[in-house]
Amino acid sequence: MKICIYGAGAVGGLIAARLARAGHAVSVVARGANLTAIRAHGLRVRSADGISATPVAVESDPARLGPQDCVIVAVKGQSLPQVAAGIGPLLGPATSIVTAMNGVPWWFFDRLAFGGGKLHLESLDPGGALSRAMPTERIVGCVVHLSASTPEPGLIRHNMGNRLILGEPGGRNSARTHGIVGALKAAGFEAEASAFAFSTTRFW
Repeated sequence: MKICIYGAGAVGGLIAARLARAGHAVSVVARGANLTAIRAHGLRVRSADGISATPVAVESDPARLGPQDCVIVAVKGQSLPQVAAGIGPLLGPATSIVTAMNGVPWWFFDRLAFGGGKLHLESLDPGGALSRAMPTERIVGCVVHLSASTPEPGLIRHNMGNRLILGEPGGRNSARTHGIVGALKAAGFEAEASAFAFSTTRFW
């Protein structure tokens, strides 16, 4: 699978390194000192077994990476407008977007049984820019149950946990979600597809 991780911080970097070691064609979008360190040394992960380094393609400009099978967005909420502005070149006709971010997402009300699809959290998606760039039909939500940190650029310290819960808005998971879950499991995560529609109880 061709997978791009948009945001190679603690969580994104750990996911990228493991997926690359599992044999997927992994690239990351990074910037600044993190970009420089990954280019020079690969993604380094410190765990109880020591430090491992995994080479991955890394660019600051997503257009240099081309369309992907899956894009995993693993940034802080305040960086989402920059992701929306840059993600376009990574999206092919069937590209999935996994939002590996805890908290209430901009697509929260989409496909729920009430509201008729007209409810919108303006504070999370001013003017609808995120929804236009990353539409619901591409989204696979991901709740992260692990702890990781970045003590220095390009180095991820995995502290504890491996669980990732994935599911599509509305709760009807398709084959693409199960395929992503399978890839994450093979990469060493305790990944599972949610059996229920994502609701407020999943995000607090």
